[in-house]
Amino acid sequence: MFVRRTRKGATIAETAASMVLLIPLVFLVLFVALEASKAYFIKESLAQGARQAARDLAVAYGQNSQIEYNPSMQDSMVFDNIRLAGVIASSEQFDAPVFNSGGSPPTVTVTVHYRGGQYGLPTFPNPDPLNLGSNFALDATSTYRLE
Repeated sequence: MFVRRTRKGATIAETAASMVLLIPLVFLVLFVALEASKAYFIKESLAQGARQAARDLAVAYGQNSQIEYNPSMQDSMVFDNIRLAGVIASSEQFDAPVFNSGGSPPTVTVTVHYRGGQYGLPTFPNPDPLNLGSNFALDATSTYRLE
């Protein structure tokens, strides 16, 4: 007579042990993928904001060249109008534009910054268990031909 032994209990224990290791790893990979895609979105949004600001400054320069020397005019005519939810929330995120009106071709260069937790922006990454957000900074620069 042969006695058949089943290993159902051992299989369940082995599966549970492997899931204890596998499930946190899967969640970690998902978290990193989502945060990386969010960082890419922020970077592309900053680039869009910098392009828009450079284009608007170039057009405004064509209408009134004094905008090159007047930061309050730059703010009111251009920077105050550029807002991207969760990315650009303040005119203070823009550096002073660099006009190269004597160049060939004449250009204007605009730089915009993202610093999580500043200017009313959300922290990034969120949640931040390793406190990486304090060192997280993104910048975008765009140059546009003056009209």
